[in-house]
Amino acid sequence: MAEQVQAALDQMVAPMRDLMDRHIFTEEEIRAIIDRRRESEYLLRRRAARKADFLRYIEAEMLLEKLRALRTTKRKRDHRKAQREKGIFDEDDPDNNKKKGTEDDPIGDAHIVQHIHLLFVRAIRKFRSDLSLHLQHAEFCKSVKSWTRLGRVYAEALQIFPREAGIWIEAASNEFFGPNRSVKSARVLLQRAIRLNGDSSEELWLQYFTLELHYAQTLKGRRKILHPSEDSDDDDNDNSDANENENEDVSDYNKIPMVILRNAIQSIPKNVQFRLKFLDICQQFPDTADFMEYIQASMAIDFGKEPESWIARAIYQAKKQNGTDEPEAKRARTADDGDESDEEDPVLDVLKDAIDTLKTNEMFLQAFRFTEDYRMELEQADDEFPAGSIEKVDEFIDEIWSKTKDESIKGDLSELVMEQTRYLLRQGKEDDALRTIKNYCTLKSSPSAAATAVVPSEAWLLWASLDASSLKKQTSVLKRALQSIPMDKHPDYVVVLLQYFAAQLRVASEKENENDSNHETNLFQTLQKLLLLAPKTVGNIAIEPESTGLDFEVCDVFEAYKACLNHFYEHKGISGARSIYESVLFRSNATALISEDTVDPIRGFVDRCLELEHEFGKIMSGSISTKTKAKRRTLCKLYDKAIEIFEGTPLEESYRYDRNELAVFG
Repeated sequence: MAEQVQAALDQMVAPMRDLMDRHIFTEEEIRAIIDRRRESEYLLRRRAARKADFLRYIEAEMLLEKLRALRTTKRKRDHRKAQREKGIFDEDDPDNNKKKGTEDDPIGDAHIVQHIHLLFVRAIRKFRSDLSLHLQHAEFCKSVKSWTRLGRVYAEALQIFPREAGIWIEAASNEFFGPNRSVKSARVLLQRAIRLNGDSSEELWLQYFTLELHYAQTLKGRRKILHPSEDSDDDDNDNSDANENENEDVSDYNKIPMVILRNAIQSIPKNVQFRLKFLDICQQFPDTADFMEYIQASMAIDFGKEPESWIARAIYQAKKQNGTDEPEAKRARTADDGDESDEEDPVLDVLKDAIDTLKTNEMFLQAFRFTEDYRMELEQADDEFPAGSIEKVDEFIDEIWSKTKDESIKGDLSELVMEQTRYLLRQGKEDDALRTIKNYCTLKSSPSAAATAVVPSEAWLLWASLDASSLKKQTSVLKRALQSIPMDKHPDYVVVLLQYFAAQLRVASEKENENDSNHETNLFQTLQKLLLLAPKTVGNIAIEPESTGLDFEVCDVFEAYKACLNHFYEHKGISGARSIYESVLFRSNATALISEDTVDPIRGFVDRCLELEHEFGKIMSGSISTKTKAKRRTLCKLYDKAIEIFEGTPLEESYRYDRNELAVFG
């Protein structure tokens, strides 16, 4: 081993001497570099070499190369400055003050880069199955512009990992966009990749199609530079034949991408998302209208039952109408011919065919959402569209809602009904919105409805938020929701139960007759039901603030527990508060499921319990000693529970300290 290490170090003498002679590194720095390399070489040549040793060695050499490059640049800059001060300029010396064979390519400048390449080769030879080493070597080749070696790196990686589509794409990209600019080599790589990985590789087909589009744009740009006269419109009569030839040539450029597109569709025929990705690629290049037309036609044939296909066709028609793909359409649209209001909107025509062909709730929902976005676009650019376009859109939206009443529509209509309700609210039709959601919830929750038809919690909460004429009606709606939703349906039942608990709390707080304890009894019973469902309530209920539309909205169960604790303390004193926190802390497992999301709510509830006990203790400070001992026992019991809840967290020591200071010795 020692002889091999010494032989490797002997090969570094000449380049290290060159770097020292040119004052890039000092003699002490050279010694330090050699010592570090000697130690690293011993680590690499031991019997069980580690990948971390290779990476550490390579990283150190990369940092050394950066330092060498900086110092070399600085010395060259200082040399030129000194030459200018002496009156010597590079233009005066025909050889640029360089002697052939001495300063053209110093041996020390290329030594570190070559040494890093050698280390990568040794590491890959040792760990051939590690893809990350190949990728790191490729990135280093790009950073130092070692293009020839980069091609060899990709070739070796593809021999070991022929199933990695990403490496094939990187290699083809290097051949086309790199210094070689060889589209032929890039094509060969991608064609070979498709053969080896099978025709089902979506990413390879997409990148192959993109490559040909890039090459077509390159040819078009080259033609415009070589034949600029063919693009001028100064003399239409003289250049009419040239323009016809140009159009023919442009269509010829798209022949190869069209072949690839057809073969890709034939290889992967049943994936609508794959077809949509081709549309996204076409939108990034000019003169791709023929590709988009072909994709749209194929989607109409193959995916007539996919809502995404119909929406994609509507988006394409909208872009054509905006003039992004066909400028002639925009010029024709702005012409004042007086018959624009009678023309049919191609976007709405596609959507009408969609809801007539595919009668599912998903199709109606996506059609409405797209139509509403389309209406906003028409409002923002009203002058560029024919008169009456917005009215046609409104008529189509009304047609959507009328067709949703058809019983032949498949799927759950709850989301569609809620979307219709929100639309009516945006239109200022509050009564119609309330009637729509009320009729749906009433119909689906009736005894004659199907057993599987369960109205989701969002629909019930929307009905309760719209029916805000009185708190009693809102409470009645929530109670009816609890009777309709099965208790095992999570999280719908718990979400409604939590809001029903908040409504009961509001009713009990607003009750003027303090002698009537029915509200507190009902409130306590609902609290017990929440505690029984504690495993499904703590940490699993995520209600966004102001998402329910209710004035008494509660987003967290411990927020509800805390509000109930305060209510019972105000109306029944410390005994009422103790009945609440004993049920929550000592008679349920609500605090057993503590996590990062539930630490703050649980801590807030526990701190409020301790605060109420301390407040009651101050009131009873003048009582006899037996009551003082009872107060301390209660406080110690609460603190012990807090320590148990937050065991293993930083809060444990805090509660333990407060227990000793405030409960035991306070």
